[in-house]
Amino acid sequence: MLKRVRSVHTVLAITLCAALVVSCGSDPDEAVNPVAETYILVIDWVLAEPQFAIEVEPDELPVVFVESLGPADIELVVQVAVVGHFIDTADIHFIDSRIEALEEIEGAPVRDSGLLLGLGGVAADGSADVRGEIYRTPESIVGYHFPIDRTGRKPVMTQPPTQVEPEGLVADQ
Repeated sequence: MLKRVRSVHTVLAITLCAALVVSCGSDPDEAVNPVAETYILVIDWVLAEPQFAIEVEPDELPVVFVESLGPADIELVVQVAVVGHFIDTADIHFIDSRIEALEEIEGAPVRDSGLLLGLGGVAADGSADVRGEIYRTPESIVGYHFPIDRTGRKPVMTQPPTQVEPEGLVADQ
């Protein structure tokens, strides 16, 4: 119960930060952080893929835990922009430790029947090849390479993602 309360407080804090960031913007047409837009593109693809469909009750949102696969954490400004983008369509949680996302039972499924999504680092400008890994249980980890071009105003996927061997979300991490 205490973990759920902390999770709710975290979501509320990030939502408040997102509201402040959005309300302080000088230009409503101004682009969102380019790294955040890249992650949003990847998460949109994952949520739209039937093989990763998350079954939820009509009054609930699908839960996605996001973990950094890179050597650095995902910046808070990026987290706020991503959470703000999905506020009405998915319950996004950025985690510092994988234990935050996994049930403590045999098979280690993702909490709340959700997904754990590992995201690789993104360069600050230009083209970005993003690594993404999707985890439901230790036996069902799938890795993808997302070819993304960020040279225009909005990032675009230059071709469909290709499946790759998972590296970052492998068991016992």
